[in-house]
Amino acid sequence: MNQALLAIFTPIIAAITGLFKIISSVGEGERGIVLRFGKARCDEKGNPRIFEPGIVWLLPFADTIHIRHIKQQTIHFKGQRIILKNQLSFYVSAVVIFRINEVYKALFEIENVDASIEDLCMGILRDVLSKRDHKTISETKKIADELLKEVKSRAEEWGVEFIQFNLTNCDPTPETANVIILETGTRIRLDALKKFTKESKEVLEGLNPNLAAVLIGAPLVATVSKSDEKNKS
Repeated sequence: MNQALLAIFTPIIAAITGLFKIISSVGEGERGIVLRFGKARCDEKGNPRIFEPGIVWLLPFADTIHIRHIKQQTIHFKGQRIILKNQLSFYVSAVVIFRINEVYKALFEIENVDASIEDLCMGILRDVLSKRDHKTISETKKIADELLKEVKSRAEEWGVEFIQFNLTNCDPTPETANVIILETGTRIRLDALKKFTKESKEVLEGLNPNLAAVLIGAPLVATVSKSDEKNKS
């Protein structure tokens, strides 16, 4: 009995298996390429044939289909530590938006195109920011334009279209923050000192030299007096 059932169902199972081997499909947002004995099937112009969404008929044991989604993709780089040209470091976050334009190149000319794109973008991000200092890293629009230009020029042969490459966050590391605070404090003090010196000079110019010597001190009066004589000459 078991052998009889096996004899009945074996052809049915084989037929169903064969059916799966001759029918495949490409979904929305995807494109496919069929290889026959390892070589891409081509159109009448000799270019690899790109299969649109729908049913694809395959030759059993000869054809294999490779599918690639072409929807817009986003890569996030979060909290990447970047060293600037003045050796200060920042934690930088960025976003890259791209899509695949040429399916054949993405499938067969680049090994693991998604990982390659990620490595490329990260390298360009480090390269571009390493040429800036902490005073110009806030120019996000200029940086975004430069990042997009660089990544487009290096990936055209990959069949990839880059749409955006923007910085989303840029924070100094604790060490860098201390340096910036110290630098800012020093600059404020110097500006205040310059202002005080200027105002003091204006006051001294209207005072009797003997009175100025008593109020402020002879060395400062002498210095101002010499400066005035130099300016008059």
